[in-house]
Amino acid sequence: MKKGEGTVGVGDAVRVVDPLGFFHEIERGERLIQRYDLHRGAQIARLDHFNICTPDIPAAYAHYKSLGFGCSETIEGDEHELYAAWMYRKQTVHDVAFTGGAGPRLHHLGVATHESHQVLRTADIFGALHEEKHIERGPGRHGVSNAFYVYLRDPDGHRVEIYTSDYYTGDPDHETYRWNVHDDRRRDFWGNAVIESWYKEATPVLDLDGRQQPVSSSVLDESAVQVGADGLG
Repeated sequence: MKKGEGTVGVGDAVRVVDPLGFFHEIERGERLIQRYDLHRGAQIARLDHFNICTPDIPAAYAHYKSLGFGCSETIEGDEHELYAAWMYRKQTVHDVAFTGGAGPRLHHLGVATHESHQVLRTADIFGALHEEKHIERGPGRHGVSNAFYVYLRDPDGHRVEIYTSDYYTGDPDHETYRWNVHDDRRRDFWGNAVIESWYKEATPVLDLDGRQQPVSSSVLDESAVQVGADGLG
C-alpha cells in the first residue's frame, strides 16, 4: 500500500489533494459468475464506482487526470464551468465521479448488475418486504452514463446505487460527452424529478488516521440550477 499527497493548481490557487491509497495485489476468490444457485436479490456482479461530493471539481479533475484517468462525461455551465465529472481507469463510464457540493463527502457507492431487470427486481423485493422507505430514487435511466439505476439508503443512511447498462470507453479516441447544466435529462433521461435529499445529503469521510474530514462549501451548486423536473424549493 502506498500513500501520498500532491497539489494541483486551479487558476492562481493551489490546494492540497487528500491522500490516496493504491494496491497492487489481492487474494483471488472463487469465480462465482455462473453460480446462479447462489445469486440472490439484485444479483450484484461487481463493485463499479464511487461518487464523491467535492467543493472543487476542477482540482479533483486535474488531479485524477494526472493519475491517468480518462473523463467520459461532464456537466458544465454555459461558460464551461465544471459542475460534475465522470472519470475512469477501467473501460466503463467511471470508477470515480465528482459532483459539486459541500465536501469531501461520499455521495454513493455504485454496484453493477448485468441486466436492467435485476434493478427492477431489487425494487420489487424492497416493496415485498415493506421496506420501500429505503428506496430513495428511481428506478430510472440516467442521461449521464445512460445507466439504468435505483438508489437505496441503508439503515445508517448511506446511499447505494444498483446500476447497469453503461457503455464501453476503451477506444483510444473516446471523447468526453459534455452535458449542459440546464438540460433536465442529465440526471434522469426521462425527465423525472431529482429529489432534494439526493442533492443535499451525503456521508462524511475519514482521513487515513480515522478522523472525520472537515467539510468545505462548494462554489458551484448544481441543485441551484432549477430546470425542468429539478424544481427544488
